[in-house]
Amino acid sequence: MGSSIQVKARDGKVYDVSKAPPGGAHEVKLGGALLGTFVLLPQETKVSVKSKTMTEILLVDIADRFVAAGGAPMGIL
Repeated sequence: MGSSIQVKARDGKVYDVSKAPPGGAHEVKLGGALLGTFVLLPQETKVSVKSKTMTEILLVDIADRFVAAGGAPMGIL
């Protein structure tokens, strides 16, 4: 469906992060497996862990790097 951005997280792995509309959930995948999602809100980032190999801290790190890479929709920051 949508496109994705590759984000290298602090664990050294490169994750595929899907683009989503404002308020939508961005899916974080590694090797095609869904590991978690995050939603960028004006005041916070909501994360949801979907795999035992993912942590909330790592999801927040990926979300921060996703925004830094220009993946955030306009108006979010």
